[in-house]
Amino acid sequence: MNRRYVLIPALTLVLAACSSGASGSPGSTDVRTIRVEATDELRFEPAEFTVQAGETVRFEVQNTGQIVHEFVIGDADEQAEHEAEMGDMASGMEMHDEDNAISIPPGETKTLEWTFDEVGEMLAGCHEPGHYDAGMVAEIHVE
Repeated sequence: MNRRYVLIPALTLVLAACSSGASGSPGSTDVRTIRVEATDELRFEPAEFTVQAGETVRFEVQNTGQIVHEFVIGDADEQAEHEAEMGDMASGMEMHDEDNAISIPPGETKTLEWTFDEVGEMLAGCHEPGHYDAGMVAEIHVE
């Protein structure tokens, strides 16, 4: 047997084990949409979601306020890491959209697709200065 045929499945398993979620396939038809509001009261509405392991969700996040908000998906450690990165950017740099994060200007709506791979608890947070600490975080229960 050729070695590359053995390595490819092994590498796929290793990569899958390293993540509790993945960016969804944009335009996928087997996706549930959840609409979320990001408010200047530093809240997400709704503030809690339940999803199924293996499910791809399209979050449509509308910033109904007058200030920039973020929607960052990750576990508690990933949220802390992003919070630290945003602190480093406080010198005026803007956050750019990533696989697990979007920055939503005032009055706009952006979409983020995410596939939840494992059962457990995830969070969605806004890490604009002071927002996360003020409670701008939503719980995501993956069953």
